Amino acid sequence: MTIKCKAVLLNRMIITMAIGVGLLTLVLFLIFPVVRGYLYFISMVLMLCSLICIFYLNRFELLVIGIEKDDVHLSFVNNSIFRRKEIKVRKAQVRLKWEGKVLIFLIDGQQQAILRKNAADAADWKNLLNGL
Repeated sequence: MTIKCKAVLLNRMIITMAIGVGLLTLVLFLIFPVVRGYLYFISMVLMLCSLICIFYLNRFELLVIGIEKDDVHLSFVNNSIFRRKEIKVRKAQVRLKWEGKVLIFLIDGQQQAILRKNAADAADWKNLLNGL
């Protein structure tokens, strides 16, 4: 069984960042109209720092979950900065921890992946809970 997930948190955070940095840049342009060259630089630095933080926070988000007989394959959304390699483990090693609308995959007691309920279809969500 293969479950394809959506990057819900990544999309929401990028949209929020673009709106936030855009509004902050607009306010800075209106308050300090004389130093526009520095404001362009400051807005780009803010955007870069925000993107790095967003990719860091999304390093555990799942893209594809593959469940076979005794194995679980996990691949991640973030394949650029803070890249995670695909994880292949036995089902017995995987523990699931439920926190609100988030399902946390623990391997050897450490958090390795996160799946949000709205990132998967309802049918896939039920199959995942029954499959593991």
